[in-house]
Amino acid sequence: MGILRKLAAVMFYASIPLLLALGYSVMNGDGGWIPISATILIMALPAVPQILFGLIDNAMNFVRSVVEKDRPFNYARLVDIDGMKKQVQTLTMGDVLALTAIAWFLVPLVSAIPFIYYGISPVDSLFESMSAWTSTGLSALTTVKLVPPSIIFFRSIAQWVGGLGIVVLILSTAKGREAISFLRAEGRSQTELSIASTVSTIFNVYIGLTVIFIVITFVLGFSLFDSVNLVFSGISNGGFYPFDSYPMTDLQKVDLALMMLAGATSVLFFRNVWQLHFERALADEEFIMYAATFVVAIALAVFLVNEDWFNFALNAAAAIAGGGFAIGNLAALHTYSLYLLILLMLCGGMTGSTTGAIKLWRLLVVGKALWRQVRENFHIGGAVHVVKVNHLPIPDRMILESAIFVFAYIIIFLAASGAFMVGSYGTEDSMFLVATAMGNVGLSTVSIPAVGAAGKVLLIFLMYVGRIEIFPSLALVAFLTRR
Repeated sequence: MGILRKLAAVMFYASIPLLLALGYSVMNGDGGWIPISATILIMALPAVPQILFGLIDNAMNFVRSVVEKDRPFNYARLVDIDGMKKQVQTLTMGDVLALTAIAWFLVPLVSAIPFIYYGISPVDSLFESMSAWTSTGLSALTTVKLVPPSIIFFRSIAQWVGGLGIVVLILSTAKGREAISFLRAEGRSQTELSIASTVSTIFNVYIGLTVIFIVITFVLGFSLFDSVNLVFSGISNGGFYPFDSYPMTDLQKVDLALMMLAGATSVLFFRNVWQLHFERALADEEFIMYAATFVVAIALAVFLVNEDWFNFALNAAAAIAGGGFAIGNLAALHTYSLYLLILLMLCGGMTGSTTGAIKLWRLLVVGKALWRQVRENFHIGGAVHVVKVNHLPIPDRMILESAIFVFAYIIIFLAASGAFMVGSYGTEDSMFLVATAMGNVGLSTVSIPAVGAAGKVLLIFLMYVGRIEIFPSLALVAFLTRR
């Protein structure tokens, strides 16, 4: 029962940002407030008893203040937020991982209600919702006109919160010694900052980038509604468009590309830049790897298969950042260029960002560990070399965890690709589909609405596993089977 109470607190926190979509629907009068209200109510339902107790307590206090003239009216809070904070503290690492895994399934499941309300099939509705909350951006909708604008906004908010992370949202109010476990459960770095500083930095950077890009995007010609939705999807590296088509200028495309690349950059980079530590920011080994991987991929596509550099750069930005905005023309790309995009989607961006996939920090650690092994084989006397990233030693336990993660990720990628091949998809399309779903990217070489129900279920699973990462998934299995 303990973990159920903690899960109730998680669902309550996740429902709060959706009030923005509810308010927009009421002002817009498009009717979307009905399914949105139902979604919020179900997610916040565990808090209802606390609200009722609060109302009763307030009524009793008022009666006492009337009867007892010397007794002042003591207004009690309707929701015991402090009590709910305690529900997400004192957790074991296994409980944290299991809680993260359960939350990332239940929240999208409940959030499928608005899509089902408008006649979309249950599978497609869950697909759309999971794609939103996991910041993937693959859409099962044939047109956004199937739902009113408030549901499109609802979907964008889900992406924005999903990129920020439900767990990080919890940490903003529920800090404790177990908070580091929550950060690890979402694949976020907490090596240089305290818990409070980490959460504060994430919020400040995320909100700051959101505001800055909304202004830029609006100035570049998008409407305010489109600007807000595009930035919510772009900074979170989701990739949902609020429209079916739009004649974008090159400057607008660059804006979207930079938005995605910024979202996939570690918050520590922006923190160092804000504090004018430019050398430290640019000398970060993971950032160097991030920039180099992006540039090298473009160079390979341009010089080996004569790709148009601008078109490939747009697609490469979406791939490595996990952004999913299809702002480049995938159909015009050479097969080798698609192969490069698959590799970029598998890599992902920097740890401590909104990106998905393996993440470059793990690849950096594993690569350095392999180089250490090679060096030790050529040294007499069994000399031991320490693996360091940014001059900081990496414990062997973290090296092992990174290696296991990379290995497991590739195994799942190959197995799922094979499943799509069995379903009569070509090798290229199968690997692209799996890479984009697992990496929470959103690019696609096939029509998602045309994918069968079984294929969509597999993609839902891949988006889910890709977002919560492999260890929480395994922890959930262990949690469900340990009794």
